[in-house]
Amino acid sequence: MKFSDFGFKENPFSITPDPRYLFLSRGHEESLAHLLYGTGPNGGFVQLTGEVGTGKTMLVRSLLEQKLEDVDIALILNPRVSRRDFLAAICEELGIKVEAAHAMLKDYSDGLTRHLLQTYEQGRQTVLVVDEAQNLSPQVLEQVRLLTNLETARHKLLRIILVGQPELQQLLARKDLRQVDQRITARYHLSPLSRTETTRYIRHRLAVAGMQDDLFTPAALNLVHLLTQGVPRMINTVCERSLLAIFTTGSKQVTPALVWRAFREIRGHHEGLRPGRWILAGLFVAAIGSAVWYGLSHDGGPTAQVLSTRQDSPDLSLIERPVVQKPSQTDQGSGIDKLKINGLHAKVDLEHPGPMSPEQALAKVQQHYFSIWGKQLGPGVKNVCMRAREYELRCLQGVVGWEGLERLNRPVILMLKESDTEYPLLVKKADGDRLLVDDGQAEAWVSLEEIKALWQGDFTMLWRPTLDIPLLGPGSTGEAVTWLRERLALADGEPVAAAIGGEDQFDDNLQQRLQRFQRANGLNADGIAGPWTMILLNNLQLPPETPTLEVGG
Repeated sequence: MKFSDFGFKENPFSITPDPRYLFLSRGHEESLAHLLYGTGPNGGFVQLTGEVGTGKTMLVRSLLEQKLEDVDIALILNPRVSRRDFLAAICEELGIKVEAAHAMLKDYSDGLTRHLLQTYEQGRQTVLVVDEAQNLSPQVLEQVRLLTNLETARHKLLRIILVGQPELQQLLARKDLRQVDQRITARYHLSPLSRTETTRYIRHRLAVAGMQDDLFTPAALNLVHLLTQGVPRMINTVCERSLLAIFTTGSKQVTPALVWRAFREIRGHHEGLRPGRWILAGLFVAAIGSAVWYGLSHDGGPTAQVLSTRQDSPDLSLIERPVVQKPSQTDQGSGIDKLKINGLHAKVDLEHPGPMSPEQALAKVQQHYFSIWGKQLGPGVKNVCMRAREYELRCLQGVVGWEGLERLNRPVILMLKESDTEYPLLVKKADGDRLLVDDGQAEAWVSLEEIKALWQGDFTMLWRPTLDIPLLGPGSTGEAVTWLRERLALADGEPVAAAIGGEDQFDDNLQQRLQRFQRANGLNADGIAGPWTMILLNNLQLPPETPTLEVGG
């Protein structure tokens, strides 16, 4: 099979960890933010775990692609070695030459220490990344702990990131390794993709490989998620085999039958269920799951709370605030059911005849979105998140109820679904239960209830950070901590206390105050300030030019 026969430049579902194909699901975005945090000046000892095939190595490769300034990274891919060989591998990665003909453990340790002191004096940071860290022996883990002792009076000389399967958590839970476990300052467990994320993941990889058409039917996409349970490596394998099935059968699209055929060829014929029963079971589970999710996320229930993610703009003085009129009394209860545009309930501007394709609508909506922030987005951009940093913005994606978006208070792109087709909708302003929306062709005030009927919680939001850091938590120091302390005092209505002893430190008291703020705002109270927390803290004292959902804001 030649993938060029499908219009691809290359195999879109190769299992090699190519950073170009990185799909930033909520979990992957959060994981990458933890890795970036571990390389920063406040980073310390970071742990990232996840099941086999969830994309941990892809994230490590993506970290290496970040071209971080003044950061040297030593990557260890095979940690199943002795303590001596482990230190020797680190020295080799960092270009440290150990002259001893028969170098011992101490020779490598001394050489590493000298190198770290030299690079620190040069203003550089050194990071050790250990992949497949669940294979570390207890003896080597103890050596890792000793490496964390390499420090000056105020700074660690070596930041350490352990990446591994869930067995790493079990290993560190051992009583004899509790000293290692206690050193870890940030942890994250990467979960498989959700059903919606699986669909987006597949479409993302197809687009990167050069194919815009939907090769998979909606039912086929749902079945892929059911059979693979959202594990990216399994998704790649099933989808690649499904493309082969298209090639051999002459079909134009991947159907559930072809997905089942691919899965059977990969897993063998001992699964014990016929395709019809799998598909019926999958459709039943999907229907029940959607009903339960919808009921919770749209009635203010548990999933209506903001889901916590980690991640981290234009000069606001150059941004022109959009002038928005509130809906008039004559507009209330308007005939938005009479006409449709792009399959969405909205009033149509007759100067823009005919609906656009979802791809055309997304391009227009994204351009209009950037214009709110005073920037011009060129044509051909498929994902605003891939360009956000270029415009000094940050991007936040996830699944949340409307109450969560109201708290964040920024214009937002929603993905609406009707008749198995997804369309983007830019929400510019909110006035009670009325929203000013833009579908790429026209603006209209529409009912929030109508939006909820077509929206399953997926959103993309741009925001402007006050601090250019992905996370704030234990181990953080300096002006970022001072900013956090000031914002939390503002939230509590208390005077701001000056930092004691020079450089501000993220202490236990600050973490407890942060956790209280997170709980009060429906966030995961983990005591680490990620983008959700930072946006809400920014809202306490926003520059007046910041685009917000509030009418008049």
